[in-house]
Amino acid sequence: MKIITLLTDFGSFYPAQMKGVILSRLMEGGGAMAKEAVTFVDIAHDIPPQDVRAGAFALLSSVRFFPAGTIHIAVVDPGVGTSRAGLVVESGGQLFVGPDNGLLLPAAKALGVPRAHRIACGFGASSTFHGRDIFAPVAALLAEGQSPASIGPRMRPKEIAFGKPKKTESGVEATIIYVDRFGNLILNLRKIPAFDIRLKGIKLKKARTYAEGRRIEPLIISGSHGFAEIAVNQGSAAEAFRLKVGDRILLEEI
Repeated sequence: MKIITLLTDFGSFYPAQMKGVILSRLMEGGGAMAKEAVTFVDIAHDIPPQDVRAGAFALLSSVRFFPAGTIHIAVVDPGVGTSRAGLVVESGGQLFVGPDNGLLLPAAKALGVPRAHRIACGFGASSTFHGRDIFAPVAALLAEGQSPASIGPRMRPKEIAFGKPKKTESGVEATIIYVDRFGNLILNLRKIPAFDIRLKGIKLKKARTYAEGRRIEPLIISGSHGFAEIAVNQGSAAEAFRLKVGDRILLEEI
């Protein structure tokens, strides 16, 4: 069984074309792959449009739950059709396919030491849909057993960084790196500070679960993704605090 995941900002329509290309290529000529099962897993297709950082976080949060041999196609690609490279990255026994804009690297580095190869093979691609015309065919080649080295030469990929929290005299400065559909604010902070915290003058209750807070009570918890997050029980922290991805905040010591 081959597992191929997809993560995009495409919505519900375009990913089916990518899956169709992969299945068609694997079944061409009645090859060995035609008799093997391919399992597609949709990680997300509702990444905010062109938000490479959000896509990188979603991929990073997901890959550790997949077995060795998994092929991840990730496409959040504002530079589609330009001279930006396409990549195959190998790390921790898993493979990543997508644009060279930093999207793949946080997840690949979380699994091990990445080895990146530039996609050198051409497929007569359109200028606006490399997910279907380049990355899906490459994933099919990898699923058939071709090595990343056969796809193209080694290269140094671009990286994207979530930054680091900073201790200050007043508390800890952190950056919002993702806002989920519930309005929870995920921070580039792995450990919640030991001191009592307030944000914009409002105390954040330290909690283990969302339900530990009263309705509409602001909380700070350790999320399932391994990062600290600010939440509002049965509400939206993003709306309550009027914050968004990229905002730098002060977790003030009380």
